[in-house]
Amino acid sequence: MSNRIYHGGLRRRAMVMALMALAVVATVVLADVVFVYQGVINVSTTSPPLTFSTGPNAGPTNTAAAPYITFTGTNTGFTVSLTVTNSSAVYYYEAGNLTVNTAGYLYYNSATTGGTTSMVNTLIIYIQNPTTGANVCTFTVISNGAVQTGPSTSCPLSAGTTYYVSLKVVPNTPVTSGQTETITVNFGYNVISSTSVPAP
Repeated sequence: MSNRIYHGGLRRRAMVMALMALAVVATVVLADVVFVYQGVINVSTTSPPLTFSTGPNAGPTNTAAAPYITFTGTNTGFTVSLTVTNSSAVYYYEAGNLTVNTAGYLYYNSATTGGTTSMVNTLIIYIQNPTTGANVCTFTVISNGAVQTGPSTSCPLSAGTTYYVSLKVVPNTPVTSGQTETITVNFGYNVISSTSVPAP
């Protein structure tokens, strides 16, 4: 008889514990309150504020320069293929064109590197006035082998002007045949203000 009472008590305690656990779970579930909102995003097209193209001193247009550098405009920016050798630096002058369709402020945002080895010690990109050749923007992308943190200070570009894009590369010497490196540079172009907004 006492055994039955004991086991019955155990069962009752187990049931009470189970009910308490269910009550805790139910309390947690019932504690969630979710307000749902809806946003409608309409997407349309606009003309690009900037357009890149091949400059006077790069391939494929300039066949003499093509073995050393090619500069090609794309829908999202530009692609450059260049060579380095065992020298203190290589300066690619007026390799690209940058046509400004909408006035705004250009800045360096970020960069990533990849390849068989780190070939570039320093990479500087210049945006230059087409008349005077003066540097309007100077963006240091890599310094002492390290990618620089952005965003940089912005520089103003005028609508209706085609600027030149020049590049200075300082290689990590000695360089050897077969080495490659890819550098992806991200720029920002603010058409509202001079603020350099970090782009994701």
